[in-house]
Amino acid sequence: MKRILVANGKVVFPDSVKKTSLLIAGGKIQSIGPAKNYDEKIDAAGLYVLPGLIDLHYHGLFISPEPEKVKPQLERMRVMLARRGVAGFLATFPAMPVSKLCECLIALREAAEKKAGNGAHLLGVHLEGPFLSKDAKGAQPQDAIVEFDPHSKEMLKIFDAGKGMIKIMTFAAEQKSAKELCRMLARKKIIPSIGHSAASYEKAMELMECGAKGITHIFNAMSGIHHRDPGVALAGLDERFYKEVIVDGYHLHPKIVKMIWKLTPAGKFILITDFVGDEEPLDFEPPRFGNKSFAGSRLRMLRAIRNLINFTGASICDAVSAASLWPAKILGLNNLGQIQKGAEANLILVDNKFSARKIILKGKVID
Repeated sequence: MKRILVANGKVVFPDSVKKTSLLIAGGKIQSIGPAKNYDEKIDAAGLYVLPGLIDLHYHGLFISPEPEKVKPQLERMRVMLARRGVAGFLATFPAMPVSKLCECLIALREAAEKKAGNGAHLLGVHLEGPFLSKDAKGAQPQDAIVEFDPHSKEMLKIFDAGKGMIKIMTFAAEQKSAKELCRMLARKKIIPSIGHSAASYEKAMELMECGAKGITHIFNAMSGIHHRDPGVALAGLDERFYKEVIVDGYHLHPKIVKMIWKLTPAGKFILITDFVGDEEPLDFEPPRFGNKSFAGSRLRMLRAIRNLINFTGASICDAVSAASLWPAKILGLNNLGQIQKGAEANLILVDNKFSARKIILKGKVID
């Protein structure tokens, strides 16, 4: 069993940064601190050592999914994410016809049975639809948006097709059966998240009482804040909701990001990318839909961390946790998202500008 020592790095823990070493063996972090017995040494002097990142909202090649392409696209996405230091992700499907969505979920479930190798972990699925609002659809296809019918056997097939893979579902608060949907998701241990919604503040808050936990890309594709008519965005600032936040400098003004950060308790501010497309070309500006709405982003998690620090003055520990520890906790995962003895060895060595210098996933150095 090969033993790798990552030596003398500035290791980022949830509550501190310490100059120390990490010994890796068998794909795990075997010890933290000096070590003498190792087969390979990686000099991390002058570099930060971060835990592998977790993205709860990543479309990638699934922005226009076809069942027959799901398997090769999943493999491609796993490799792309690994090269960017993402240890795990939720494959995010947009709104699409229910029958097609079921086919894609079945295809993904079959594809996921194959081991990821050195690629990022598929941690499950985030369904961004189809039970959204046409008045806040953003770049979602309008024809695919439908009202949820709790008595429709066809619609309920979505959850059979997902078979435990669905971890988060985004839906609009103004759906006629939103409360029934929210309660059903909670019973199925699927996180209900409000998004793509033009509802009132009151409607959104009512759903919290039914089990809603999250707000999907807060402020984007939802009713905003007016002093006489507060919308979903204000409800989303409630400390009990976790908030997905796209910190690319386009979806949200830096001062809005700072406001959200200041109003959000630890563990509830979740960095996401909402990334769409392939690895290349990697443009910084988000792609746009015909109506000029942003159609996802071209953001990467490391840049999101750097932006969060620059926009808010957040500590490196808190900013990194927003892209690792906290999303892991949302999913109930204890072996990912932080550097600790016995955890899976997912590490990113970065410089002061958060450019990756070396990536280790599952104990192996990624090319």
